[in-house]
Amino acid sequence: MFATCYVLGVAVKTVVPVRSPKKRGPTMIPVRRTQEQRRTATRGALLDAALDRLVAAGLSAFTTPEVCRRAGVSQGALFKHFSTKAELLAAVAEHLFEQLRERYATAFLALAPKKRNLRGGLALLWNQMLDGRLAAAFELYTAARTDPELQGRLAPVVRAHLSQIEAFAATLVDLGDPARVRSMTGLAISAIQGMVLNQLALPDAAQVRQLRRDLDALGALLLAAPALKARDSRKSDVVSFSRSQPHG
Repeated sequence: MFATCYVLGVAVKTVVPVRSPKKRGPTMIPVRRTQEQRRTATRGALLDAALDRLVAAGLSAFTTPEVCRRAGVSQGALFKHFSTKAELLAAVAEHLFEQLRERYATAFLALAPKKRNLRGGLALLWNQMLDGRLAAAFELYTAARTDPELQGRLAPVVRAHLSQIEAFAATLVDLGDPARVRSMTGLAISAIQGMVLNQLALPDAAQVRQLRRDLDALGALLLAAPALKARDSRKSDVVSFSRSQPHG
């Protein structure tokens, strides 16, 4: 392509390079998320932000404006998902418990086959219960003592969490008696949880080691004991009670 320019009043033809048009890739059409997808994403961002804040600063410094700032949403958006602060806190606990259960299951299934037993499960349970984030959930437990609304919101969450852990343990560890596995799991959770709460006020490494030895020994005893016939025992108790009652 030629162009004419003037140098000191004299017309001079120059060659102007012509660039070939760049090849463009396929046009990316943005995919619009559905309202339900946006709602789920916002709820997840709020729960993540709330959990981070609760763990970092504790319940006394937990505020909904700060949660919204961290999540990048408005106060109005928060209260579209959670009608009260107590509802939000209970949902945060549930969010944390889901993460812990998923991590526990992944870690258990990653164990060598010979270690996928009750003792191996208890060892992993210790790691779960000593997770620093769980201390934030325990803080909600104590706050619920004087907060009826929080207690009412939190109770079904905690009940479901414990039930799922026990049921999960019964499916992973085959002793021929799921009830015995659930009993041992429940006992271990209660004992470790009590110890963790005590450690918050009075850290004592010797206490932790002792409880670990005691639970390990108890687990060995339960593994060696004959299978419990809880269901048959309950039936015989009912029959005995029925026979002892006067009939008209």
